[in-house]
Amino acid sequence: MNISSNSSNLLKIRQFLAGDVFGVILFIIAALIVIFNYTIPGSIYLGFLVCIIVVVCDDPLTAVYPLLLLSGFTIQNKNSYDEYIEYVWAIPIVLFAILFHIIVYRKKIEPKRGELLLPMSFVAFATILGGVGIMTPTEYFTRTNLFYMFTLGILPIVVYSYFSAVLGPGKNGEEPVDIRIAKIMTGCCGFLVFAIIEYYVENWWNFIFDPNILPFQWRNNACTIMMLCLPFVFYLAREKHFGFISIAFLTMCAMILSGSRGGMVFGSIEFLILTIHQIIVDKKHRKIMITIVIACVVVLIIIVPQLRHYLRYTIERFTSSKENFRRLGLLKRSIEDFLANPITGRGLGYMGNRDLHASKQGTLCWYHSSIPQVLGSFGILGILAYGYQFIARIRFLSKKSSKLSEPIIFSFIGLELISLVNPGIFAPIYLVVLTFLFVVLEQFPKNDSFSVMN
Repeated sequence: MNISSNSSNLLKIRQFLAGDVFGVILFIIAALIVIFNYTIPGSIYLGFLVCIIVVVCDDPLTAVYPLLLLSGFTIQNKNSYDEYIEYVWAIPIVLFAILFHIIVYRKKIEPKRGELLLPMSFVAFATILGGVGIMTPTEYFTRTNLFYMFTLGILPIVVYSYFSAVLGPGKNGEEPVDIRIAKIMTGCCGFLVFAIIEYYVENWWNFIFDPNILPFQWRNNACTIMMLCLPFVFYLAREKHFGFISIAFLTMCAMILSGSRGGMVFGSIEFLILTIHQIIVDKKHRKIMITIVIACVVVLIIIVPQLRHYLRYTIERFTSSKENFRRLGLLKRSIEDFLANPITGRGLGYMGNRDLHASKQGTLCWYHSSIPQVLGSFGILGILAYGYQFIARIRFLSKKSSKLSEPIIFSFIGLELISLVNPGIFAPIYLVVLTFLFVVLEQFPKNDSFSVMN
């Protein structure tokens, strides 16, 4: 059987892997891994499954959902560098799967130069030159610095170029591309909601003893992913079945339960914008949507006193001098770091601020905000590169008019908002997802492009 062809048996396998049944199976597997706290080895095994999908399927879109579920595991595994390094032997397997896919399916690759390639190249240039002139060779060539230079600068270009060349309308899917992507993002959102609920169930007696937010270290990352995915939940409720709107409301509740201040503030802003937009554009379900919103507002008004008590952990952190000292201190440091080397900044791998933010092994010493990150890490070069990219993205998004343009625009806004208080666009996984969404929007510019390829 020629794996690069679409024989009847192979096509059935590919359609199954791209279908809803396999999506449910993946969700159940991911849920079981979370329930049994098996996230590190579970992420490795799920990674192997992604490799199999990459080898078997000519459509890379099929691998996106398990990759997003995989990201839902990895965000829960902070301080796990030593545990993950034990699986370094798996890297050749991943590389083999990627190379196999590129070589075997090369005839289906149609090289294209995307509109966002140039601004992305400028950003890659800024990440590579960041810190030049002030960093020592030892600091510059650390594994952490080189890793993030690659994943934040070069990798998005690779993802953008490759997906632009191979992404086709539907391929092995039985549904239009917009619905497939909306289901993928909704499934990821639903999984994170489940993971947060499972955490509360697992720690239920602690909650009963002291009814309050149960904080966990991956709360900001979870909220970032949910804000990326949330617009597609509303889209699926509008285009497929209104029942999916329940996942949107559960997502908002999950962001609040996470204890993330950014999730509470910016997640609420995004949710409010999406709710108003849904009421305006979804005329078919407008009355029931308004009814649901009114009911939620009434319930909130009734339970406000109790709610303030349950949310005191998050609320107190807004005014906590201990909590705000670090962030304000990092803001000040970003200016000092900029002035220390105005042209190219301190570089991504600069670890001189660990007295304020004791980052873990293998991670950057974040400024915890996108603007100070650009200022302190890349100087004037970064301001010009990231500024140009931001303008180019706004111009790019403003020209699109397909069905998917609206959720992708809202997803972009959500990521930019949360990036004001968290790494966001400087975390590789979120940047890759956003890049993928831009490719989708660029490759399917019209509503009638969302058809299935036989």
